[in-house]
Amino acid sequence: MFNTVKAWLSVMFVTIIFGTLAIILTKIKRSIAFDYAVRPWGKYILKGCGIRLEVQGVENLPEEPCIIMYNHSSAFDIMAFSAAMPIEWVTIIKNEVAKIPIIGTVCKITGQYFVSRDGSSGDLHMVKEIAEKIKNGPSVLIAPEGTRSEDGNLLPFKKGGFVIALRAKVPVVTMVITGGRDIKSKNSRLVKPGVMKIKFFEPIYVDKFEKGRAGREKLEKLVRDQMEAVLKEERELKMAV
Repeated sequence: MFNTVKAWLSVMFVTIIFGTLAIILTKIKRSIAFDYAVRPWGKYILKGCGIRLEVQGVENLPEEPCIIMYNHSSAFDIMAFSAAMPIEWVTIIKNEVAKIPIIGTVCKITGQYFVSRDGSSGDLHMVKEIAEKIKNGPSVLIAPEGTRSEDGNLLPFKKGGFVIALRAKVPVVTMVITGGRDIKSKNSRLVKPGVMKIKFFEPIYVDKFEKGRAGREKLEKLVRDQMEAVLKEERELKMAV
């Protein structure tokens, strides 16, 4: 219980401090905001919650803009990849996040993409907009499941991110995050200390992929297979302990 109270106090105070700093620094330069607000925000929250982060394959992130596909199973995923990634990024998030105090404001100012996730015409327009903008950066993070998994198993993928990748012809990097559910499950407020891991796979270059559904399904399978391989390995490690 003590760790849970300490964790939520850390989330609150660190978010207020670095969220306010991010709002100020973004008006000067985005890269400065990432260096001195976004990444420290993630690192200090993890530290305050007793979470150790292990990162593998960060050198696989390409220099050019890319799409980073990640599995989403924990409320701490965003803190983990904020702390782990040495590049600027934006992410596709649901409209409800815009209403969260400080976090919503920071997301708007830093240019995050908001979608309703209901397949509306506005979302389809956003897909086209992102496909054009991403060529000039920054990279875009997408959780193809669309929402957090309750049991850690991958949910069916939504096609939007894969459509964007094929339209923009930018590399796709699979990022697999594990350990978050052991720290905080989806429907619980308890926060336990623990270890989160992030693994980046080598980029998938899609410029030679078939157009349309065939190319999208091929890309989707590659990303899903990479995620499943890491999740299976983590399950086997747990069973062996």
